[in-house]
Amino acid sequence: MTTPSTTIVLEPEKVTVTTVNDQGIKTIKHTNIETIQEIFMKEQAMETPLLPSQWGVVKYYRKNHYEGYVMTTPATERQVIFASRDRGVPKEFTIPVPPMLWIFEVITDGNGRKRLRHSMMYVLKHELLSFKDKVLHAPFPNIGVSHGICWGHENPEVPTGKSIQNIPARFFAQPFNFDLSHNRVKEFEWDPEPGSEDSSPFNTDCAVYHMVDLSRKLQASKEAGEEFVYPFDSLKSSSTLDVQQAVKNYLPGIFE
Repeated sequence: MTTPSTTIVLEPEKVTVTTVNDQGIKTIKHTNIETIQEIFMKEQAMETPLLPSQWGVVKYYRKNHYEGYVMTTPATERQVIFASRDRGVPKEFTIPVPPMLWIFEVITDGNGRKRLRHSMMYVLKHELLSFKDKVLHAPFPNIGVSHGICWGHENPEVPTGKSIQNIPARFFAQPFNFDLSHNRVKEFEWDPEPGSEDSSPFNTDCAVYHMVDLSRKLQASKEAGEEFVYPFDSLKSSSTLDVQQAVKNYLPGIFE
């Protein structure tokens, strides 16, 4: 029995690939360097299992020039800034942030530079236990209906894989406005100035007002010495969407 082998010969105008199978049968094919490069790039595909880390990057993908990161962050508090002015909305205030799921797709260009191609965010009700966990809409403005983060004119740079972990902090540090803020949460009653005779409460599904409303409730809990419990029932469900489906939907460079 012959040991199978493949020999590639590079010539100025062509590439010759000679293969020999275990029966000793030789096959010769002529191709070009571009096709050979494409074949080798397709071999550069990998996927990690669900990593044991409770928070941070929990799964990594790579295919050709694309990398995919699935990241989770724990419940926390964030100070946010608003560039837009509106009655009842302070310029700066502290909000409760639930556990979050982040999906990032990074592409490496021909010069070796990495750039963020897609970035998505969802809410988790608890730490990620499996890719079958359901997700909720993120209750923040500046997020499109497809859950993509709007970064303005320029996406964050990702010179290294570790820099991915800085993106959530950058999202909350950028000034917010009313762009893409409606239809983000369930409708609720918003009171611009509680206790004021001039205030006129109204129903809304605006994420900005929802953030301010939760900020008030967070502050009230602290003043009362009580633990703040995040109201997940105020968020919009993503229907039957689970983490696995979300990842496949928003890493097109990996799964298409």
